[in-house]
Amino acid sequence: MRRAFRSFALLVLVPCLAAPAQAADDLQLTRPLGMGEAYRAVASSNDAIFLNPAGLSLFKRYAFDIQYLVTPDHGRKDGPEEHIFTTSVLDNQLGPFATGVAYTRVQRTGDTKHGNRYDLAFAFPLGDMFHLGLDVKYLNFDRKGREDAVNAVSVDVGALLVLPMGFSLGVVGYNLTNTGDYLEHPMSMAAAVAWSPFRSLVIAFDWYANFQRLVDPEDMVGPKEQGYRYAVGAEYLLFGEVVVRGGYQYDDASPFGAEHWYSFGLGYVSEAFALDAGYRGPVSHAWGGTVGVSVRLFL
Repeated sequence: MRRAFRSFALLVLVPCLAAPAQAADDLQLTRPLGMGEAYRAVASSNDAIFLNPAGLSLFKRYAFDIQYLVTPDHGRKDGPEEHIFTTSVLDNQLGPFATGVAYTRVQRTGDTKHGNRYDLAFAFPLGDMFHLGLDVKYLNFDRKGREDAVNAVSVDVGALLVLPMGFSLGVVGYNLTNTGDYLEHPMSMAAAVAWSPFRSLVIAFDWYANFQRLVDPEDMVGPKEQGYRYAVGAEYLLFGEVVVRGGYQYDDASPFGAEHWYSFGLGYVSEAFALDAGYRGPVSHAWGGTVGVSVRLFL
């Protein structure tokens, strides 16, 4: 029984890095990347800081993570090349709540966007089944043509419910204090469900709503509307050490127009460390795909 629980814990503790070329928010990590972003009901390690902070308190652990991703032709054909570096620490070994700290550096060629993101997240378990989370983030970016609306403090709030028979539910609100950056940090929310019929398999579905999608992405203070994103994904643990992932997403939440995305990922996990790689690409064209790698230490 203990060995089975350890295998399941390792499965849900193996995220990595990547980010979408045209999504409404500019930062994801590789486990959600490989699963098509169908992830918020199973977020449970450093990546939970960004997507559902409630998952930080699921397991007792201390984890240090370094991640790097690159997106050639970001946002459009022959567009800028984006580089993102993220490092984070998660501590849920001491005290009644879990804490996560993260630093992210974003750099796009041609100075279309560059700057830093700082996250401080907390999660509180309310019994064995229900978890609440809060992420306070400071966004400090320079972007060509929008220098006055990319320095802001905002918050994300998440909840996670772990049910019998392998089911879990997640709900998250993003940028609940208006950032003014409607292109990549809009006010939005997500709801998610996941099912693990046995310890080595996870199947998940996410729904995401962007409440401030720009009608014209070139007019960053212009009219806005709502847009939605739907994602389905799965991951499977092979031989207790190798993780394979796949996912599919329909994204109409982006101001750049609707797009279908496919994803896959591969990782190796042990009790001491994890290595991961992932890729996410559009169905309709060859440019704008993202590749990411990460190293995580479990201390």
